[in-house]
Amino acid sequence: MGIVTSDDTVVGTHRGSGQAGSKTEEARSPGIETGRLITKQGMSRYLENNLWTSLSDEVQSLPLGYHLRDPKEILQGSSEDEKGEAQIQTASNMICPDGGVLLFASCPKNTSLSALHPQPVYIFRLWQTFLDNVNPLVTLFHAPTMQQLILEASGNLDNVSKGREALIFAIYSSAVTSLSNADCESIIGEAKQALLARYQFGTQQALISAGFLKSSDLAVLQAYVLFLYYDAHSLWILTGVAVRIGQRVGLHRDGASLELPRFEVEMRRRLWWQIVLLDSRTAKLSGPGTSVLANLWDTKLPLNVNDSDLNPVMKELPVEHTGITEMVFCLLRYEVGEFFRHSNSKDAFDGSWQKLSNTAVPPADKDRAIDELERLLENKFLRYCDPLIPLHFISAIVARSAIRKMRFVAHHPRRYADQGAPQKEKNMIFSNSLKMIEYDNLVQSTKRTQKFLWHVNVHFEMDAFVYMLSELRLRTAGDLEDRAWRQVNEVFEHHPEMITETKNALYLGISNLTIKAWEAREAEFARQPQNASEVAPPHFISTFSSQRMIAKAAQATIPLATNASFTGPAEYMSGEQQATCPYQGDGTSSGDISSGLDPPLLSGSLPTESSAMDWAYWDDLLQGCDLQALDGRGQQIFCSE
Repeated sequence: MGIVTSDDTVVGTHRGSGQAGSKTEEARSPGIETGRLITKQGMSRYLENNLWTSLSDEVQSLPLGYHLRDPKEILQGSSEDEKGEAQIQTASNMICPDGGVLLFASCPKNTSLSALHPQPVYIFRLWQTFLDNVNPLVTLFHAPTMQQLILEASGNLDNVSKGREALIFAIYSSAVTSLSNADCESIIGEAKQALLARYQFGTQQALISAGFLKSSDLAVLQAYVLFLYYDAHSLWILTGVAVRIGQRVGLHRDGASLELPRFEVEMRRRLWWQIVLLDSRTAKLSGPGTSVLANLWDTKLPLNVNDSDLNPVMKELPVEHTGITEMVFCLLRYEVGEFFRHSNSKDAFDGSWQKLSNTAVPPADKDRAIDELERLLENKFLRYCDPLIPLHFISAIVARSAIRKMRFVAHHPRRYADQGAPQKEKNMIFSNSLKMIEYDNLVQSTKRTQKFLWHVNVHFEMDAFVYMLSELRLRTAGDLEDRAWRQVNEVFEHHPEMITETKNALYLGISNLTIKAWEAREAEFARQPQNASEVAPPHFISTFSSQRMIAKAAQATIPLATNASFTGPAEYMSGEQQATCPYQGDGTSSGDISSGLDPPLLSGSLPTESSAMDWAYWDDLLQGCDLQALDGRGQQIFCSE
């Protein structure tokens, strides 16, 4: 049972995993340590180290009059004191007064963020945009409760708590991210770039002000997770901070076994599972391939319920719905990760995503696991989806695309690197790649899902697209090939950056691959004169060919620089600029560590999305790219700037 001290601090003990409403269990789950959660007024601190838990026991057994004078004696350093009370400065505080400035550029401590907030009427517009475009796909909190907080804060922004202010700025940022530039001009009256710079900077400063590295306030962590989710520069290291903060406040332990209030149990589950998704995704993008979290947590899935089924004072968790709720999109993704996390067959498929691409595991075993997951998703969610409802439609598309992606990974062409894949396997892989691209184009071209394109664009199945182009060098004619080229044309229409960003090395490789595939198709039709009229090059081929000619001409006339200088974020870290506020007020900002990171090109590589990043495979596919990317000075560009 949790222990309540004289000042309403709850001390909950975790022993393994327990069911909602049950007593804590004496037996420990394998790999799960006994720990203790200390909470007060929305803050929490999880203690799992034997030294800390032992001292906590000793404190609780002290005679009357020697109880904890102030919960901050355990939560000390967890949150900045918003009332300005003096705090004890530890040695680490003296060396680095605020660790947050190591991650983000910082204005002086007394800088007010009030000027960065929009007018109240625009606050409500951004909140409604968030509810429509973002919340259905990234459910972090209880929307009705958050709406009441925003209503209260908008009338008195000067007195809003630091944690809530950080979350409000993160909501602004994510709402703007989901809009087009034209929508921003229409709704707010400003360009998207300027709004994003202002609100992302405001989020950073609010997080620093709230002491996010030390904070035990869930609102602060929610703000940080939202910031990472929509900041294109955030990578594995920054997400690791969210994981560590989550563990620090005990999110990795299910709140029911800690006997927390039922509403808080559900909010903690929602937040933890979003952190898991982020950590898994960035692990894939950054190269390690998997998260260190593995099975060292027991937080259960959020419930399949609507926000209307929840309220902050509820005594029991509501009964889950059968079918579709507001949580459907998130739960589909969580179910994929949960299924494979607990698939433990020692003889075959053991549930890790590395095994999904491991050639030692028979394809039949992989297919059985994928078939089982497909049945689970179909029975639990997909059969209830109404394609006329936008959230249902995109949820079904994402789920079915994920299953296709799993089969792509399980039958990956590199498993036949030595002898080559049988034609039957090639046909299956090509068909799955084509279907994934068709799913993407379908969402892109469907009017009712335009509000979700911010998510779809980030999770474009680039590896499937590259494989399809590679195969089209050999598949030169036929109904399936004609269908594939129609989809290629749509991809370049929906993703014009693949054509226009001529300094991006990946896009250069794709253009080279596309030209080779089209040349093979032209050669095939040349052997059949009756089809000559059908091979007029599409616009993207003409553009790629022109870019190639320009690049070769520049390469022939302008000597390449041997010591090309790189101008980057470092230029802001010297002289007076280092001491000034990084937000320039004109839609730009500089100086924080995240601004020096390249945006990920291959987003969406979550274990829950079944992606396997195989850099050697990519290297093979893009070999022979004989173009040299040149900037305006004739210097070679080997990576995106």
